[in-house]
Amino acid sequence: MKAFAAKYIFDGKKLLEDQVVVIENGFVKDVTDKSNFSGIVKYLGDGVITPGLIDLQLNGCGGVLFNEQISTDTLEIMRNTWLKFGTTGFLPTLITSDFKDVINALNVTKKWFDKFGNSNGVLGIHLEGPFISEIKSGIHPKNFIIKPTNKLLEQIVSYRKYFLIKMTIAVEKFSLEQIKYLIDNGIILSIGHSNADYKMAETAIKAGVTTSTHMFNAMSGLTGRNPGVIGAILNTDIYVGVIVDMLHVDAANIRLLQKVKEGRAYLVTDAVTPTGTDITEFDFAGKRLYVKNGKCVDQDGVLGGACLTMNQGVQNCLEECGLSLEESLAMATTIPAQVIGMSKFIGKIKKGYRADLIYMDLDSFECEVL
Repeated sequence: MKAFAAKYIFDGKKLLEDQVVVIENGFVKDVTDKSNFSGIVKYLGDGVITPGLIDLQLNGCGGVLFNEQISTDTLEIMRNTWLKFGTTGFLPTLITSDFKDVINALNVTKKWFDKFGNSNGVLGIHLEGPFISEIKSGIHPKNFIIKPTNKLLEQIVSYRKYFLIKMTIAVEKFSLEQIKYLIDNGIILSIGHSNADYKMAETAIKAGVTTSTHMFNAMSGLTGRNPGVIGAILNTDIYVGVIVDMLHVDAANIRLLQKVKEGRAYLVTDAVTPTGTDITEFDFAGKRLYVKNGKCVDQDGVLGGACLTMNQGVQNCLEECGLSLEESLAMATTIPAQVIGMSKFIGKIKKGYRADLIYMDLDSFECEVL
């Protein structure tokens, strides 16, 4: 049994003071007032003890990219790198590629889960493509974009019994029956890289699409007579993933999301190979990308992922966007846990929850896994 304290404990909803969190056998045993606890307590400092950060869109980091080397070794490097920045759970993300790579990624994830289950960093997989819009493809290679067929979708669904699967889709590419089939079989659907009009997007959301991918990026925009995907997202209770690197989305839009989608917006990194390293050039989606002024771009200036960690995202929410510490931490912990249906055992500091906890210094935002 271990006991920790700090100036603050974020329990998933509010900041607690003068409290102790007690951990035993990998789970939270108790959160109690200091005066009620007689054991030895390790005081960590004037920062905050928080649930481990959860990243639902991680392409790569630490010098590796899941698309370039689909292997458990890559997952291990991603896991170890992300732990240094306070992220204890993530979805490795495969962007649009040959469908053989999709099956390979699913098999590699199954191999990981056969060994570790979901308690060792990897929480499932995020397939960002290949069923996306050519018009809103961004950095994704157009030659691998395909139409969803029932046979292809059945192959993906067959892996759902082993682990969580999140899919980013252009909803206009799918029939309503296909969308319902995926949802009925437990696939978490996210609208993204989509050029759908408002009605198409709203219909898909009503059918059960529950979240969106990198809000404001690679989706049809909001105009007076066609509110598009952005309008449908803002006008429903769908969750929204957002990259808060201050490059993909303006601070004013982050504040807008917090007003319109309070409790529904969550942080993702969309991180790629160089994150956590000094690498300045790398290959991504068949292109050579460069790190310039913090941006990952191809020779034409098209963004290709981000050099962002989750703790930096929390810092940016606080210092650049003016959000509260509670709001910023919830966007990185509690809300993503809700998105993937794991909020009953991760994303909070509560008795019986998994003790995937970190300490975050509120001056440097450096993190220590407890």
